[in-house]
Amino acid sequence: MRTARFFVPADWIAKSADAFSIPAGAMHKQIVSVLRMKIGDTVGLCPNDGTEIECTITEMTKAAILGTIVNIRKGSALRPTITICAAITKRDTFEWMLQKCTELGVTTIVPMITDRVVKKTKDVPARWIDIVREASEQSGRTILPIVCEPMSLKATIERTENNDRVVLHESVGESSSMPVVRQMDRVALFVGPEGGFSEQEIDVLRTVGSTIVQIGDTVMRAETAAIVGTAMIRFGTRV
Repeated sequence: MRTARFFVPADWIAKSADAFSIPAGAMHKQIVSVLRMKIGDTVGLCPNDGTEIECTITEMTKAAILGTIVNIRKGSALRPTITICAAITKRDTFEWMLQKCTELGVTTIVPMITDRVVKKTKDVPARWIDIVREASEQSGRTILPIVCEPMSLKATIERTENNDRVVLHESVGESSSMPVVRQMDRVALFVGPEGGFSEQEIDVLRTVGSTIVQIGDTVMRAETAAIVGTAMIRFGTRV
């Protein structure tokens, strides 16, 4: 049986005492009522510091779940680091993109408000954070991706100044390919909304030295392009 994993506040873990405590709340309820875990079961706790702590449950009460630390595993750093700069799309498609790009190992997610974005939200919904956390727990990550507040294309360009920028664009008739990403340390992948980036936006991105890439011979939906592009960068594939 696969070990259940949870991201938890660091103060729930007492490494000096080889112990942990999960107080009453949503996680406590999930462990007891949903997963139906029992004394003696193993749980993985991640304090978002790059480690996963293997623990054994020794006591379960209505107030808390208590246990001992069995082992501490340090997660491996993902290279290159990937920032996905994705224009906001419809709720379901954007949330699906968040989930899959988290599973693929992005380190930062920048929701963008570009010319053709319809839903111009200014805040990060709590649901986005929950999706990223759950996807991180499921995929074995030991550090949560950062989810930034939605920002303009200009602000995103400024934020990614120290990254190699790769822009996905359906430039029909142009021959374009993904750069050799394994030679890069930090990559920012830009993906437009439904309808893509405007030509003015592409001109701006070209001006700041971005690499404009067309993936394959078909036009992909925004969320599909984001996931495919992230996978290509993550695993160093060229097209």
